[in-house]
Amino acid sequence: MAVPRVPYRELRSRAGRETSRAVREGVHPRRRTGERPTGCIVSEVLRGLPTTTLARLMDRLVPPGWRVLALTDFRRLWLAHAGSVIGDGFHGIALTWLVFQTLGGGAEALAVLGIAYLIPTLALGILSGTIVDRLDRRRVMVASDLVRAALVAVLALLVATGRASVPVVIAVGIALVLAGLFFYPARDAVLPEYVPKDELVPANALMQATWQGSQLLTPALGGVLFVAIGPVGLLSIDAASFVWSALLISRLTPGPAIPAPAPRRPLLQEAADGLRFIAGHGPSRLVVVTGAGNQLFASGPFRVMIPAWVTVVLGGGAVEYGTIMSALAAGLLSANLAVSAIRARLPLIRLIVLGVFFDGLIVLLFAYAPTLLLASLAFFVLGLSNAVVNASLTALLQTTVPSDMRGRTFATFTTSINITTPVSLAATGALAAVAGPVLLMAISGLGLMGVGAVAFAASLRGSGSANSPAAA
Repeated sequence: MAVPRVPYRELRSRAGRETSRAVREGVHPRRRTGERPTGCIVSEVLRGLPTTTLARLMDRLVPPGWRVLALTDFRRLWLAHAGSVIGDGFHGIALTWLVFQTLGGGAEALAVLGIAYLIPTLALGILSGTIVDRLDRRRVMVASDLVRAALVAVLALLVATGRASVPVVIAVGIALVLAGLFFYPARDAVLPEYVPKDELVPANALMQATWQGSQLLTPALGGVLFVAIGPVGLLSIDAASFVWSALLISRLTPGPAIPAPAPRRPLLQEAADGLRFIAGHGPSRLVVVTGAGNQLFASGPFRVMIPAWVTVVLGGGAVEYGTIMSALAAGLLSANLAVSAIRARLPLIRLIVLGVFFDGLIVLLFAYAPTLLLASLAFFVLGLSNAVVNASLTALLQTTVPSDMRGRTFATFTTSINITTPVSLAATGALAAVAGPVLLMAISGLGLMGVGAVAFAASLRGSGSANSPAAA
């Protein structure tokens, strides 16, 4: 008897309906029978339906990690993220050249703008996570997007009418960062409600790969568009990207997948509860301390000393510097794409601590690289390693932190990084007066190796709960 053929579009539609219903019920399709996931989501959702040649072909062509896009809610979250990061890339070009050239602020105004961006995070970072843990995270993200869309639209209007000034741009920039403080902890905290635990590393890597891809494309395209349509046009695109994100996020599945608001206590008490939780929770403590240590030894040398290293060691300039940084970006993008396409295999905590150690070893080797080719190769490998570490850090918090503490934990993690960054910059600037770029890059590498070694020793003393699988 002939097997009836089902159009592939109908198969995808049925998969989406089934997945959304399962998420609303709080059960992932692959968890109902207790079986281990073996195949793609579409295949398992459609178990029992006639299998078409096209469906089998899709199973073979789509990498296992990327099949997380078959989850309707994650796909919406990813599309919202993609549109938003592209808009942000245009936004960065628009604000930079608006302040530097159009408004005549020069380099001094750009420095003030950069410092101003740190103020909201340093002042309110941990409290923003506390508020995120109080509220429906889906609504927090929508509100954050709409507020940022309104701010960018107002700035575009002020530029169009000739009423913009450097202080106005700085004020809008601070407000944008402030609104973003609520969005990102909410997004990272809610992702595990829509993605199975063993697919969190690929999901996070896919999000990072999308961001990294936008960083490669939007600066050049944004520069062309700035000349073609001006800052008003670029700001309008950014505002539209926030609206796009808000519309998609508003369609995420409500109900059990979104934690109900907890009983409210004084804000500072809840923030203190979050800090006490991190201090007593091994995986969270390790992630926060490792992340801060990583920034302490990496941020300043990378931002300050690499241009000096290029000049002293290679006798080069902007071209050589750009080549090395492009190699780093290529490594990050390549690894994120690879990790996003691979099934979970290895313990997350081991990848993190060994990855940081390996980062340090690569930086140490880079310090003594004699040629541009070897330096670029080192930074490409550094990008590969760093991408795995970043995806694993996020996934470890998502898999080990209770839902009602995730907002505070992610906000504390981000704040710790933002606090150590200016410390690293100041220390690097002071040491640059007495030590050359080769020595400082070597110290950076040894410091990262030390952070990785200490974190590894700490993980052996009792982070067994953190041994969740990671990409291999």
